[in-house]
Amino acid sequence: LLDWSQDPKEAQRLLMYHEDSPEFHESGWQEIVAGKCINLDTIHTIVASARMAEKRTETIGDIEIRFGTAESSSKRITSQSAWISAWNRASRAIKFAFPHRADEVNAYGEYISLKFDQMLETSHCRVIRFDKAVRNRVASSRKHEFTDFEAFRDI
Repeated sequence: LLDWSQDPKEAQRLLMYHEDSPEFHESGWQEIVAGKCINLDTIHTIVASARMAEKRTETIGDIEIRFGTAESSSKRITSQSAWISAWNRASRAIKFAFPHRADEVNAYGEYISLKFDQMLETSHCRVIRFDKAVRNRVASSRKHEFTDFEAFRDI
């Protein structure tokens, strides 16, 4: 991060356009380069809004008309499956930018997945809030890693 702070736009460009770069949104790369907490709700919104429901094609004479209704989606993560989908995308980008953190990022994903599994579905919102608090703490302090589970007991 220290080297990236010299020219964050160039660091972001190098990450985004590298031939092995995972597909990830521009503001997410900005968050990674700046050392900020990645907004998983943004990832979820991008993925959900890309879906189309009821796609149809009609032909009238020589004219072909394609239409569909955009699937309405929550802009906030509210389920385990939505969290996992967003986290998997974010973790691929984090691990691409910081390959030395792969084990840490994988362990954190498993840790949160276990939290989901241990709670009733009606309580998954608590796990989602916990995750946001942990990721904000890790991003804001630089003294914690995702695997410092004991440091998150007070959350």
